This record gives sequence, structure tokens and C-alpha cells, in this order.
Amino acid sequence: MRYHDFHLRGYTVSDFGGTIVLHLVYDYPGQPEERSDIEFSDVICHHFIHGSSAIIVGIDEESIAEFVREEEQFLSGVATKHGLNYWHTDASEYAKTLEREGFHVWRFASAIGFAGFVMARDVRQLESKL
Repeated sequence: MRYHDFHLRGYTVSDFGGTIVLHLVYDYPGQPEERSDIEFSDVICHHFIHGSSAIIVGIDEESIAEFVREEEQFLSGVATKHGLNYWHTDASEYAKTLEREGFHVWRFASAIGFAGFVMARDVRQLESKL
């Protein structure tokens, strides 16, 4: 996937939250502009924090079990306040269910202004629309 040092132009959420596409652009002076669209499908949870001028440096898959353990308080709060697909009793059972159902989690790293994660079944690079 093409994303390292790309700026976040925006993202779209569609299919009732089930699809998220990051719209990225590599647009540095003296370099040819390049666009990259990265699609997450069968999304069950995402959380983004961003400011202006975000530069993406990492989209890293993490272990579901470790992620759920680290984010247990946040996920439990989401499940209680808003509902969370596949959440039934606790974080341990949630992680087991997600693994069994084929979900993954990707966490974002940014040099400037963006953080977050997506829990989904799949991620793929879309064809460029330049």
C-alpha cells in the first residue's frame, strides 16, 4: 500500500459505516503528485483523531488480542454508550470473537496530526484515479 509520507486529503465513510476509504496525496514541491486511496471493508469500529496537515507514516496491523487488551476501557465505553458489533460480555471474549470471525485491526501513525485505528475484515489499495 502506498501511504508513507502522504498527506491525508480526507476520508469517506460509506455503507452505513462498513467501508472507509483514506484519500491520500503525495504533493511535495519539485515532486510529481501521486494519489493513493486505501479502502477498509467490513468495518466494525474505527476511531480517528486528526488535525490539519496530517502526514501518514504508518498503517500497521496489530494483534487483535493485544489491541483489545490495550484499548479495553475505550471499547467497553463504546459498547456501553453506542453499541459495538460482536461485544457480548467482556474484552477477552470480544477479542476471541473478532479473531474467529476474521477481523483485523490497523493502527495509524502520523508525523503530524493524525492517530486512530480501524477494525475491519480487509484492507486494499484502490486503483489510482489520476
